[in-house]
This record gives sequence, structure tokens and C-alpha cells, in this order.
Amino acid sequence: MLPGHTWADPTINRYHKTQLLGIKDGTICEQTKALAEPVDAGLLESMRQGASTNFCGVPSRPKHENDAIPKIAPKWLKHDRQVLRFSTYFQEPVVESRDENFRVHKCTMLYYLEDDTLHILEDRYENAGLPQGVFLKRHRVPRDGKTAESYNWSDLNVPMDLDIYGRVFRVYDCDAFTRSFYA
Repeated sequence: MLPGHTWADPTINRYHKTQLLGIKDGTICEQTKALAEPVDAGLLESMRQGASTNFCGVPSRPKHENDAIPKIAPKWLKHDRQVLRFSTYFQEPVVESRDENFRVHKCTMLYYLEDDTLHILEDRYENAGLPQGVFLKRHRVPRDGKTAESYNWSDLNVPMDLDIYGRVFRVYDCDAFTRSFYA
């Protein structure tokens, strides 16, 4: 079994690839062979009759209810692509200059309703000389570093101070969709 020292298996006499697709009634479909499994006639008949109880003896649901559409939509389906947009800023102390004591950084905070995640973007200014762009990547932000509780949409208000990883963001405005959502 050293490289370069392999021999062909003499028992193999068919070297073609098996074809899995075929054309039936003008459409391409998978060629499957019927499985020869024993069929339990009693089980089949009980499934056809639609007994009023299932196998555990628990009464089944009426047939007119549709299981494909849940009565209460899950959060990720109900709030799909809905985002709350807040205008924020934070102050950064400046120790290198005697002309200014602090700088104000304007940011946009996005709260995604489908999975309770926050995303903070610092507004870009041309020739600012400061790093700008994504300030906080989208993830669930814990309220404090000790517990697993994360911020929820009900925790956000205008105006408020929001402490995220030791930096205090001042929320001062929001867009029209956010105002209508809270209303």
C-alpha cells in the first residue's frame, strides 16, 4: 500500500458510475427502486380509519385544525426583518489635547426584534482621523457581565443612558417605525 504501488482489483469488471436520475413524463426525477418491506395490514388500516385516540391513548386533535400554521407565531417569524433604530452618542475623554476635554461620537444602534440582538455602528465622517464603522457586532448584549440576562426591547427608551461593556451610550432619538412599534 505504498504510493505508486497499487494494483487494480481483479474482481471489479464494471467501471461505470451508476445513474441516479432519469426522465419520466418529460421531467427529471430520481430513479428509486421499491423497497421490499413487510407491510403490517392492521397498522395500515388503523391509520386509514383515523381513530379518535393516538397510540398512547391520548385523544387526538380534530381533523379541521391545520398543524402547518401555529396559532401563536414564533418570535423569529412574527418579527422577521423588523429592526428598531435608535440614535445614540457617547463621550470619549481626550487627555492628549489641552483644547478639548472630550469628544462626542454619534452612533446608530439597531435592535433586531427577531432574536433580541444589538448592533452599534459609529457614523462615518470623512477625514476624521478616528477609527469609525462597526462599534459593536450583532449579538445579545448582557445587562451586566455577571448574569445571562440580555437587553430586551422593553428595556430601551428615549431618552436614556445605556451601559454596554463599560461604555455609556445616551439614546436620544429613534425612527418612525420604532416610535410606532412602542406606541
